Amino acid sequence: MSALRRLAKSTLLVLVAAAFCLAQVPAPEKCSCPPPPSGAPATPSSMPPPGPFGHPHPQMRPEPSTATTIGDTTRVSTGASLFQESDPFRYPPGTNFLPTVYSNMFDGFGKEMPNTLPSTPAIPYNLHDGEPVISKIEPRSPTDDLLDVLEMRIPKAVKPAPVQPRKRTGPPAQSPSPANEEIVNRIQRGLDILEGNPVPDRLYSGLPLLHYKGPEKCKKVTPIRDATGKVVGGNVNIHQVWYDIHIESDTAFLDTTEVKEVPWTITYTVDVLNRGHDDFSPFVMYFDDPALSPPGMPPMPHVGMDQSYFNMESGTRTVFKIKMAPGKYYNLTYTWGWRDHPPRVQVTENACKRMKDAAGNNKTLVQWEIDVFGENPSANEQTKLAAIAKIGDLAPEKRMWAALRVARDAARARDYETVRTKLSEALVAFQEWRNRSQLPRGVPVDRNADVTLFYVNNTIYAEIIGGGWVDFPKWNLRGTTLKITVLNGDYFEHGYQNVDFGGARGWENQFQSSAKLGGSGCWFTFGRAHWWMNIPGMIVVPPATPYDSPGMQKVEITYNYEPSRRLRFYQFDPVHHDVAVFSVH
Repeated sequence: MSALRRLAKSTLLVLVAAAFCLAQVPAPEKCSCPPPPSGAPATPSSMPPPGPFGHPHPQMRPEPSTATTIGDTTRVSTGASLFQESDPFRYPPGTNFLPTVYSNMFDGFGKEMPNTLPSTPAIPYNLHDGEPVISKIEPRSPTDDLLDVLEMRIPKAVKPAPVQPRKRTGPPAQSPSPANEEIVNRIQRGLDILEGNPVPDRLYSGLPLLHYKGPEKCKKVTPIRDATGKVVGGNVNIHQVWYDIHIESDTAFLDTTEVKEVPWTITYTVDVLNRGHDDFSPFVMYFDDPALSPPGMPPMPHVGMDQSYFNMESGTRTVFKIKMAPGKYYNLTYTWGWRDHPPRVQVTENACKRMKDAAGNNKTLVQWEIDVFGENPSANEQTKLAAIAKIGDLAPEKRMWAALRVARDAARARDYETVRTKLSEALVAFQEWRNRSQLPRGVPVDRNADVTLFYVNNTIYAEIIGGGWVDFPKWNLRGTTLKITVLNGDYFEHGYQNVDFGGARGWENQFQSSAKLGGSGCWFTFGRAHWWMNIPGMIVVPPATPYDSPGMQKVEITYNYEPSRRLRFYQFDPVHHDVAVFSVH
């Protein structure tokens, strides 16, 4: 079979991968994508010939997975591995580990993709555009400030303020209770943290714990033009805060249409608050050239890579400028913290990607968010309350929010008994919020499943039978079946998708030791991985009922390949991504 015929067959096989559709169609105004080009559709005979196959060119693509849904269970069987059977955990690194190649990647036409070589023997951080800039910051986090609110001492009754003597003979016997106005203000501060209202003296200001602001987290790459007006590059600024198990970002969607054909950069400002120490390691996922797919069809999966692996200490701000391949290849960037992973994760998606809803409407990912939360959910109190109402009441974050609202009203009425009761309730929810590897109260664990996932607050809580490290040691060899019960506590649809990071198509780690620079990349990074979709399209998980009965869908996946040693599978919601990820090693 000729290379062109193989490519045509491979193209048709991957069109079922609708979870990563990229369409050149209108999106919301602040992230607008141009309409599709007019004229005759491209045909195989009118397209440039394909380039070579095999790393660093596109790896051959497996047969797509098959999926059958009967009742509440979807059974998936993946395509076969490209490699001979092996046991990568008993006999590392496994047959799916690729030889190191120190070059950029190439697309399916054989064209070199700039900025796709993360590390070389001479330059450990090859995709850094200049040295990171590090400075000291105020490290207090939402965790610290919420705890101050939830543990404050509340008086038993209203008492007049004692008259202070002119000269105090010693310290008071105990810390006095805050005055009523201070109690109300501190509770309001807790609500501001949860809602993402301005908190002027904190770096996390505006980044809510309640995840309802997705429609407002879309940015467009600003093009850079030469003297003739030609686009020669571009940049976009992203702000993130890291603390405890959390990464919160001001950006969930990127519109790259202005830089489709040119390299560009992302300037990350990363504030590492208390207990946020980690390594900055954005993992970018690239498509093949969209022109290889027929008009209206999704581009084909190509390659992903860790772009950096740079140590960040708590109490510091680090500004990174990361070099990107031309925008037409962009799928998403998955920022993960390996020191506390999978909970510590955040994703920025391509704003122009489209997915069909249950009614068959083909919507951009931004439109999915708007349809749930409104176009500008934080515009006023009414839109905010309507958006937060979409979040399930079993969410620890919403339980905190609901309890604090009652406590605030009770404090205004000087009903301190209710204040104490509601602060205690919020404190229990606060402790649940700090552990996404265990299901919140009232959410059942399926003892017949390997993993129980719980979508709530537009994120994922999960529990693995047996607890402990978040891994799936049962799967070392092909033919293993994973059983997942997916619950939805939110009052809107979620989706489920499962992705392979190099198990079936191969992975490579060319990162060099950066120990002299304070890093440890070569021992933990992927380097580069040829990714693939394990599920055709996505599996829809129905919403919860108003009586807090979660929607449910069961998934059984038989893996017909061995995993890579870095990550067994990446699972997430493809239509509400952001922090709705729970990868398993």
